[in-house]
Amino acid sequence: MRAALALCLLGLPLACAQADGQPRMTNAAQGPLVLELFTSQGCSSCPPAEQLLSKLASAGAVGDRTLAPLAFHVDYWNDGGWADPYSLPAWTERQHQYSRALGDDRVYTPELVVGGAAGMVGSNSAAVTDAIQHAARPALLAASAAWAKDSLTVTATAPAGAEVWVAVWEDGSPTKVTRGENAGETMRGDRVVRRFERVSAGGQASTTIKLDPKWRVGGAVAFAHRADRQIIASALLPVTAAQR
Repeated sequence: MRAALALCLLGLPLACAQADGQPRMTNAAQGPLVLELFTSQGCSSCPPAEQLLSKLASAGAVGDRTLAPLAFHVDYWNDGGWADPYSLPAWTERQHQYSRALGDDRVYTPELVVGGAAGMVGSNSAAVTDAIQHAARPALLAASAAWAKDSLTVTATAPAGAEVWVAVWEDGSPTKVTRGENAGETMRGDRVVRRFERVSAGGQASTTIKLDPKWRVGGAVAFAHRADRQIIASALLPVTAAQR
């Protein structure tokens, strides 16, 4: 309820906000809408976007749209005085792939990409809400997960003309930033992507991903995208307390 109230105050319609007071149900045949925030602990404009992403993750939905928020920490801020411990060149390359696919001549933080099809400033709650409400609805991806303390095995079937990837995220990891634009701040990282690997380039396939037992793994999402990067199918792969 607190998360729902926080998003209502931001002007974001929620799954509970049906006029008759009854919960609005999500279509079980649809996959979650994947939100990808490109961010950095070295960027002073990024904390509001990360806070919005955390609230969306906590709420789990906007209207009847189930969400799968992710935070990819890029590395091009690392020469500004603070090296983001979650940053990787691969995450920066993913943002460049979106820049090319979306016809944007720049990369920036904080950028939020909705459904692989639209990019915007990640702290702009009105633009984010509008993009979520108008995004194409992904199909439910045929995918399953077997969790262990130090690994995750994912089996998925790629739709025709698409490939399947899986992102594993960590929640609630605080970092004391001592240098750079956010010096003196303690930043909490939610939905921080720790592993991102391809499962299938066509048909059914499986892959096993190594995990660090020290991570506070919150879950994973598998999704399929075409060459144009638009996400056409997805599935959440939750981890239970017993599996952590």
